[in-house]
Amino acid sequence: MDDNIQLEELQHDAIIELLNIGMGKAAASLSLMLNEEVKLSIPRLELLTRQQAANHLNTQPQQGIVAIKQYFHGPFWGEALLLFQLDNNLEFLRLLIKDNLPSDLLIELEADALMEVGNIILSAGLFSLANNLNEELTSDLPLFVTGTAVEILEINASQKNEVIMLLRMDFALENKDISLYAVFILDLPSIKQFKSSIDQFLGKLRQ
Repeated sequence: MDDNIQLEELQHDAIIELLNIGMGKAAASLSLMLNEEVKLSIPRLELLTRQQAANHLNTQPQQGIVAIKQYFHGPFWGEALLLFQLDNNLEFLRLLIKDNLPSDLLIELEADALMEVGNIILSAGLFSLANNLNEELTSDLPLFVTGTAVEILEINASQKNEVIMLLRMDFALENKDISLYAVFILDLPSIKQFKSSIDQFLGKLRQ
């Protein structure tokens, strides 16, 4: 693996702390929307191949998942995703809409409702990160996509061994069997730029 993308302990800890801040704001927003307590996992940060990332996101390779996907751009760039397992996304929608609608009506509302949630959560993470790093990030409109993890990450044969940085944080509802998780993916050139931004952030802290 390219030594230029390996993280020192201080860089790793800074990224985890910045992700905690952004996702903490996202969890607070989600809690208000659902009127339910939302718990966060410890953030995970890994350098791995795209194929390993797909395996990480879905341990059952052929199982379908629902994702809200946004591409972001700036000094560093990549993909931000909010992922749901197919077997609990309708229960999540019922909580969000606060109405016991029939499943067929919920399915009609699914894309728009989940894109709104995804935009709020992913934007909170991205722009908290940008603000703390004193950088500017922009993001595309969210996309509603379904499929296997390989399909959602759009991995082709030539990409499956590409090294990426995967940042993941899980959200769980306190009193419901519902979970979702936010993921940020940076490819090799972006990782190097991201490390530079982290180093500048750490340098300011030392002043």
